[in-house]
Amino acid sequence: MAFKDIREYIDFLRKNRKIIEINDEISTDLEIAYISRQATYRNFPPLLFTKVKGYPGWKVLTNVFYSIDAFYDLLGTSKLEEISKNFIEQFMGDMPISLSQKIKSLTEFTKFGKILPKSKKPVFEEESRANLLTFPALKTWPKDAGRYFTFSIVITKDPETNVNNLSVYRIQIVNDREAIIHWQVLKRGNIAAQKYKRLGVRKIPVAIVNGVDPVIAFIASSPVPPGLDKYLFAGIIRGEGVEVHELDNGILVPSNAESVIEGYVDLDDVRLEGPFGDHLGYYTPQDYFPTFKLEKVHLRENPIFHATSVGKPPLEDAWIGKAVERLFLPFLQMIVPELVDMNLPEYGLYTGIGIFSIKKMYPGQGKRAMMALWGTGQLSLLKFIIVVDEDVNVHDINQVMYAIASTVDPKRDVLIVDNVITDSLDHTVPNPPLGSKIGIDATRKFKEETGREWPEEVKDDEQVVIRMRPLLEKILRSHDLPVK
Repeated sequence: MAFKDIREYIDFLRKNRKIIEINDEISTDLEIAYISRQATYRNFPPLLFTKVKGYPGWKVLTNVFYSIDAFYDLLGTSKLEEISKNFIEQFMGDMPISLSQKIKSLTEFTKFGKILPKSKKPVFEEESRANLLTFPALKTWPKDAGRYFTFSIVITKDPETNVNNLSVYRIQIVNDREAIIHWQVLKRGNIAAQKYKRLGVRKIPVAIVNGVDPVIAFIASSPVPPGLDKYLFAGIIRGEGVEVHELDNGILVPSNAESVIEGYVDLDDVRLEGPFGDHLGYYTPQDYFPTFKLEKVHLRENPIFHATSVGKPPLEDAWIGKAVERLFLPFLQMIVPELVDMNLPEYGLYTGIGIFSIKKMYPGQGKRAMMALWGTGQLSLLKFIIVVDEDVNVHDINQVMYAIASTVDPKRDVLIVDNVITDSLDHTVPNPPLGSKIGIDATRKFKEETGREWPEEVKDDEQVVIRMRPLLEKILRSHDLPVK
């Protein structure tokens, strides 16, 4: 099931009594952000603010990704891995040698047409009286530098490949026609900007879009494999191609968006952005980023503005991380075939901690796996990687702690890598964006790794287990305890 737009999704939520509509007058200055965070912490469903102070005609939608359950509704299944597995089986055949080789060959499939973007007349119209200050952007924390777009989608096009990129970056509003776009060094927007620079282009065509099918918004905030068009990937996840419209500046935007801001990023106009209270739970220090210049605004009638508020976990970004974990696991297994499962814990700040289980078949494989994972897309930003054996449940932190305590010698099994790329939002890093990483090989060791045989694990006598099972079940039933 694919939602046509954000309004169809809201209708779905209303029908299923999964939305809270707030008709009190609420301000964009800290109030909406506060209520939204409290709602996410309590796993409340999405919030629709119908009376936004100072912005007549607008509604603000927040808390869309309020828990992993939101993704089950959006994608129509609780087995998110199956979406990716089905795509791999249907479109990519047998496991490839490399992901990029198969991505290049995708266009050879005639059945590929269903998930390709499709041209459609837009539902929005140009609004000459609108500007950046007419949007109900939020101030989310008291010491933020100002009002921000927090879940608007920045759309760029790669000048060499024409691949469309949709990404969510925080955008600080400066005045009615200028804003600062916080795209980090590894982000696709910045990579495209560097390509434009090499071609001698200093003004990059850009669109800032808000209020789309939440699946498209999710894909925009996800680490889609490099080189893969995000409209295409959205079509894969939705099971249906995205309807798009080409703007005068050549950028493709979703035809059913609530708002579209057309303009360009001026690479020669770099300004100090921030501070901003980000997902680490601290204010990000000020830094320099390029400026967006507005040219046109397009709006739907009575538009809906999609926003989020980040801070200490678990907020919406934590649940986006859990959905990414499930959806991207099959793709990651193509690159790291020994990988069994992964966990990006909600309190691990998405790029902070990753736990991975592997099928270990030879000595040194634990460290080899962690280095492969660090070389893969968004996982390159992970500060801590823990690798465990396949029989360890990576989602049970106690099992992971036991694996660390019972298999790790710190000198032998801990790997520290210095002066490598990290999350530039991480305030602990001494010289951003370069910092250090730690890998913990918490797998059982081969003789070559320890110099001696690994000790035998304790196990119950199988015949005793069989004989005692009826008695154990009798005891459990007599005390109303669950029988496993």
